[in-house]
Amino acid sequence: MFADSEGRWRGRPMHHKYDLFEKFPDGSSLWRACIVGLKGTRQHMYDLAKRSSNQFYAMHLVSGKIVSHDLLRGAFRVPTKMGRRNRSAVA
Repeated sequence: MFADSEGRWRGRPMHHKYDLFEKFPDGSSLWRACIVGLKGTRQHMYDLAKRSSNQFYAMHLVSGKIVSHDLLRGAFRVPTKMGRRNRSAVA
């Protein structure tokens, strides 16, 4: 990265690749596409979600970051309350 004459940093923009998946009601996932850039990934998920009632999510495979189309529900439904685990049940 280099600073220009006004002190602003210039460099290559970061365009990460995201793998886009469709999640089905039975919990299985199907790879749908590889998209470059977060903005394009969100747009592609939005377009797919208009045609399907299934959930969609994207993953940046290098960092493991999950991007969800539905920010309120998230990519994976997690129970709101989990029961206590018994130590004897853990192997």
